[in-house]
Amino acid sequence: MIEYTSKLAQLKEHLNNLSPAEKECLHDLSYPFIPNFDPLFDSSKNKVLLIGQETKGWQGRLENFLNDDINLENIIQNSKKRYGELYEQSATRSRFHQFMKKIKEVNHNEPVQWLNFYLFDYKKKSFNGLRKKSEYEKISSYLEKLSIQNLSEQIKRLKPKVIFFTGQYHNNFPKLEKSLELLSNEKITAGEHIDKFNMRIWNNETLVLRMPHPAHWRASSNEARQIALNFFKIFDESKNIDDFKARVITSN
Repeated sequence: MIEYTSKLAQLKEHLNNLSPAEKECLHDLSYPFIPNFDPLFDSSKNKVLLIGQETKGWQGRLENFLNDDINLENIIQNSKKRYGELYEQSATRSRFHQFMKKIKEVNHNEPVQWLNFYLFDYKKKSFNGLRKKSEYEKISSYLEKLSIQNLSEQIKRLKPKVIFFTGQYHNNFPKLEKSLELLSNEKITAGEHIDKFNMRIWNNETLVLRMPHPAHWRASSNEARQIALNFFKIFDESKNIDDFKARVITSN
């Protein structure tokens, strides 16, 4: 169980202490993305995470955190409710959900927990839009750090066996790895170089697959995602991490 109420209270305190100029960007930032954890995840075989960038057009505007009567509990519950609605929607409406459906099919239709790298969207688009504006450098850095800490805590809580990372995280991925305090971080080479695909093993127990976001529909991006699914199939058929690594070497 992750305690979000105190985190949102700290966020509100930080936002209230911003300068008037810095507060101007809050109108264009969403409420924090707070997912609902699937109760069946912990008992699933592969404990799979699918991590996107941010949910563009997420609910609420962060400027409302400046209001004295803001109800943090309502924000948390509304976020989890909206998350559930999107999680259950038809896969035909979203390429991200179409890819999630493919992962579920390999995963014997067991839960695939969806998370985001960033807690916020900016102007209903990528959070990276805020990072590009020099006048908001301090608040952008703070929200970026908050996002990484949050995702790190979620990963530590869920203890996944497989993580699909989809998208560009603007050179912040190493910061996440540092936040997780990994004991080992082994790159797995899958034969010849595969464009836009990277595979690692964290702590000799978690398979980490990196590829473009499903919204990137180029041939090379499609190939990277399909290769990720292929290696997930090999992982699913393996007895353990060492067996998986042996199979990958054999398949090269």
